[in-house]
Amino acid sequence: MSKPIWLRKTTAAGAASLMLAIAVTGCGGNNAATQGGDSNKGDTPEKRGSITVSLYDRGTVPAEEGTMSDNRWTKWVNENGPVNVKYVTVPRFESLQKFNVLFASKSAPDLIFEFDTAYQGQLYNQKQLLPLDDLIAGSSTEYKAMLEKYPALRKAGTMADGKLYTVGRPIQFGPQHYLFIRNDWLKKLNLEVPTTPEELLKVAKAFTEQDPDGNGKDDTQGTGLSFVAGIILNNMFGTGFTLFGEDQYPWVLENDKVVHDWDRIKAAISFQKELYTAGVVDKDFVTDKNGEKQKQDWISGKLGIYGGNGADVSTYETLKKNFPEAEVIPIALPTTEFGQFSPTLTSPIQMTGMVNASAKDPESVIKMIDFMVTEKYTTTIQNGIEGVHYNKTADGRAEVIDPEKNKKELEYNRDMGMLTPLIGKNYGLKNKVNPTPAEQDFIAIYEMAEKLYMNPDRPIVGITQKAFLPLLPQDLTQINTNANKTILDRAMQAIVSSDPASVDQFIEEAKGVWNKAGGPKVDEFYATWYQDNKADAIMLKDIYEMGEQLSAVE
Repeated sequence: MSKPIWLRKTTAAGAASLMLAIAVTGCGGNNAATQGGDSNKGDTPEKRGSITVSLYDRGTVPAEEGTMSDNRWTKWVNENGPVNVKYVTVPRFESLQKFNVLFASKSAPDLIFEFDTAYQGQLYNQKQLLPLDDLIAGSSTEYKAMLEKYPALRKAGTMADGKLYTVGRPIQFGPQHYLFIRNDWLKKLNLEVPTTPEELLKVAKAFTEQDPDGNGKDDTQGTGLSFVAGIILNNMFGTGFTLFGEDQYPWVLENDKVVHDWDRIKAAISFQKELYTAGVVDKDFVTDKNGEKQKQDWISGKLGIYGGNGADVSTYETLKKNFPEAEVIPIALPTTEFGQFSPTLTSPIQMTGMVNASAKDPESVIKMIDFMVTEKYTTTIQNGIEGVHYNKTADGRAEVIDPEKNKKELEYNRDMGMLTPLIGKNYGLKNKVNPTPAEQDFIAIYEMAEKLYMNPDRPIVGITQKAFLPLLPQDLTQINTNANKTILDRAMQAIVSSDPASVDQFIEEAKGVWNKAGGPKVDEFYATWYQDNKADAIMLKDIYEMGEQLSAVE
């Protein structure tokens, strides 16, 4: 059996093609000892470098713990790490604006961590990032070993010029988006799990009109359309087009060629219009851009079908607290004329960091990167201090001593672990020691979702995962962004319009907007990239193979 593509030696063409910008990093410091020669020679101690590192601030640090840049964990890093670190905090949901200000003032951190893939690509295009190949080859031990163990990290971090710019981590491969349904409502109304769009509409109408919660009031809704639910309903028709966000991926493979599939978009929007016209969704879904109102409807027992994030166990816990009788199951996406697909899966690797091109001491930054992937660092940031926050079980898992203590002293530090491998026996709800009853329920839900969504015969949509698509050149990014702003507005209007012909009109207008903006250049870019690089790029079949390898990690 031949090796999977992602394990083969990366060719120059393959490396150049995977310009997947996923996270941004910057670095700096002052460590002369690694500039050359043996640091152990003579009696002069090695000079300790100093660097700056970005860190998200979510406003969750308890006052008694200090601040995001000065707390027990930042102090632990400086006491136990190889270099002095000054943390530069950025607001989590305004990080790009803050980074732009920092770069403009030439004060951006040496090591920058950022999840936004488009922004990572923007920094690369602006030549704000340092290539890391030689630095890692000459100065790294721990991260170099991780690259050797997970070669896809190198592919994913390599930009258009064939050089490595981003660092990242392996992640447990599994379901990310779930299509949840109230199974107790199905049973009460003597309904089956829907397997086609027509059946889904029928169930949604019953949930809306037949008082499934038995309170005698007309106060329930069938399904949601906003945020994750909208993404899933588009996935159901095999398209990555989504109503929420400008980052669209409507390209699919047909006869081994990349095409911009307008037929799938039309079918998806038509079905959402059916749901809206039938009155089985929130009429104000257009303004619920982050899905928060839809979530509140779900946990308040007013929604029967919910598109949610599988990592959001707290939402399930809240629903069960409010309605102990609620029985929730994930369901497979109904089959459409385009086949059967699965919702979003987690990427088996995630790139999260880059080094600032202006870093004065890149070797110290590499030392910090190495430290961040060690077992000592990852165990401490994930679990805290042994004997204080956890005890180690006989099989090596971390058993929490006092959940309330950890909630106050540990949980706010999660963004310090953006290079922490999210695999193994101490990661994931399934490996938790002494899970709560609600968590035990959700473990069963997760296992059901694995069987439903992890089947390559019901693949996720698109050419490959977004993370492994090539970075669009800046001019094409602008075309894509500008065209989609108008297209998304027109799609929303088509759904809420009372005109039965609104979807046909939308498709014609959308094609016109796309063509006028120069969209065919974007289509051609992806088509050419696929033909030139399909033998070496990370494609869907490789992602499933990577997932199997990571799932076997203990």
